[in-house]
Amino acid sequence: MKNTLFLSLFLLVAGLAGHPRSAVAQEATSTKISYEVSFGPVFPIEGESNQLSGQIAVNDTTGAVEQLNFEVPLNSFVGQNSGYLAWVGGSWTYPTMRFRSKNIIQTHKGLSVHGTMEFRGGFAPVTIEFTPSKTDKELIFHGTFNLPIRDYFITSPPFDLVPPNIPMKVSLVFDKPLAG
Repeated sequence: MKNTLFLSLFLLVAGLAGHPRSAVAQEATSTKISYEVSFGPVFPIEGESNQLSGQIAVNDTTGAVEQLNFEVPLNSFVGQNSGYLAWVGGSWTYPTMRFRSKNIIQTHKGLSVHGTMEFRGGFAPVTIEFTPSKTDKELIFHGTFNLPIRDYFITSPPFDLVPPNIPMKVSLVFDKPLAG
């Protein structure tokens, strides 16, 4: 049975114009993160979690995204051999994978979000390429990145068990911030 944790959305509206407003990913099954590994000790290896918790901060004046963060419990992934990421990440000691943005650059295709990924008790720089879209009521961010698995080990693990990178896809859906 697929466990689903729905997240409620709330907006924190700053009192002064120009200050960022924050939002948490809304209650939607389209807010999710997934991965697929093309080789390993078992095959196929794939997982998806909709227990992703995301936060953004949007500038009141410019509408620019100033911060985009998320986290997900490693044992929340479901799919074919989906416990692989929890095993590699040492979820019994480090149960959560976290991304914290440091710099967001507007590109011709969307947003290039540079930040730090916390995984397996370590930190590594990660860049996520997001394609934003919006509806009347939602801000949607679809992104892809490579999780640099081998960067989190002190000594290099066997290549046939742990790949250098795991391709990840993330989708975050937020309620559109109200006009200030």
